[in-house]
This record gives sequence, structure tokens and C-alpha cells, in this order.
Amino acid sequence: MALKKGMAAVKESLEKSERKPTSGTKYERTNWIGWKGGETKVLRFLTDASDIYVVPVHENVETHDGGKRTFVCRGAFDADCELCSTGAYKRDLGYGIAALREPAYEEVDGQKKHVGYRDVVETYESQEDGKTVVKKKPYVGIVSQAMRNFWSGISLISEKYGSLKDRDIEIVRQGAGVETQYMPFALDKKEIANIDERYAKFIPNLEAFLERIGSQEYYDQQLHGVKAEVKSESSSSESYDDDEYEEDTYVVLEEETEAERLRKKLAGN
Repeated sequence: MALKKGMAAVKESLEKSERKPTSGTKYERTNWIGWKGGETKVLRFLTDASDIYVVPVHENVETHDGGKRTFVCRGAFDADCELCSTGAYKRDLGYGIAALREPAYEEVDGQKKHVGYRDVVETYESQEDGKTVVKKKPYVGIVSQAMRNFWSGISLISEKYGSLKDRDIEIVRQGAGVETQYMPFALDKKEIANIDERYAKFIPNLEAFLERIGSQEYYDQQLHGVKAEVKSESSSSESYDDDEYEEDTYVVLEEETEAERLRKKLAGN
């Protein structure tokens, strides 16, 4: 069994969850995108609908050192799964990659005009001619969420508007625990020129990450403390070439989001 991708896999997972009753770590140098209760974030997905991984995982599993880890079920690789044999809870999660965005303005006739959204940026250090140079890069991270309360809404947007890469999507989290819901709002279509090339060097190798946390070596290391042989490997999220990231020249201001306006409207009814 190979790792599954795409909205067909999302729908398959949703159908499976409807047929059965419900029961009551971070990869080094890889960014993650998550929400706190009531928080709103705007994303530009860099993996299209057909590239969303749908993966069976065991979450919050106690490791040999008393920590908690997420494991991709070994069954996804047609292998016997130690955690399944112990009855560990398993569910499907969807994994995608997105750039975090923020409101952007331009000054027109002396007035600040909202023109859309721009990348949230972070800095990193690069060695050039023996000197340390601080450069900017977009905040690109992995989105790991459940099928029913997150990816089902993204699936509807994909079905209605097509490519997820063509527009920003505003997502608000409501509730907590089993009551958590995510409300996605598709914003106006505004393509980013050469989007694949623009972000290519900042995108983490998601497939390699999922294969790693589902490998027998990872199970042995995290569950039993067996240290794997050290191998030299590189992560696409750690390597940047000498080309400077070209940040859009927008003036960033605070702005009331679509989700906030909707909540105020509903509260007024």
C-alpha cells in the first residue's frame, strides 16, 4: 500500500469514518501551521488538491523516554504494525503544504488601499564571503489536520473553484477538543506568478518526512530506544541557494478578516 494523495483519498477517508463509530513532533527545521481556538489564518496552498496526502497515523503515542510522538501506521507500507497489534488508536490525517499570508496594502492617492495578501516572512542566516548575512524567506509549513473538520471544507472549495493554488484561503478555528471546527473562506482569485518556482526551495520534502515517521527504524528508535545508523541526508527545508527571496513591496497593516466580519454579522442577528 502506497501513501495516498488527493481529494479522492480525502473523500474515501470521510466515507470510512462515517461507517464506523467515533471514540471519545516536530521534524527538525520544518515549520508547522496550526491554530489556537478562535484564531484566523490566511494560507496559500502550495500542494494542490491532488497532492494532499491522506495517511493513517497513531497520535500521542508514548515513546521509550516518556514523550509523545505521532507515527505513520506501518500498514500504509504493507508491513506489520506494532502499534496496531497493541490496539493503539488510529485515524487518517491529511498533510499539505502552504505559505502563511497576511493582509497587504498599497498607498494610492495618499490613502492606504487593501490590495490582497502577502507572504509572512522570517529570516535565516547565510554565509557569504566569510560573512554572516541575514536573508528573508516566506513562512512555508506543513498543514496536518483531520479529514472531517478541516479537509472536508477544503475539498468543497477545490470542487467549486478548482486549483487551491489560485487563491488565498482564510481559515478560522472554532471550539476545542472534539468540538473543534475549521471554517474555510475562499478569497478572490489572485494567482501568484510562477508560484511553483517562487517557493520551490522552501518546500519541505513531505513524502520523505511521512516515510521517515512510518519507518521501522523510527519505530525502533522512538518506542524502544534503538539508535539507527547515522546517515547523511539533507532536507529541502534547510537548503537555500544564493538567490534572494523577492518579497512583495506592500505596506502591512492590521485588517479585520472576513471571518471576523461574519462572526459580527451573525452576532447581530
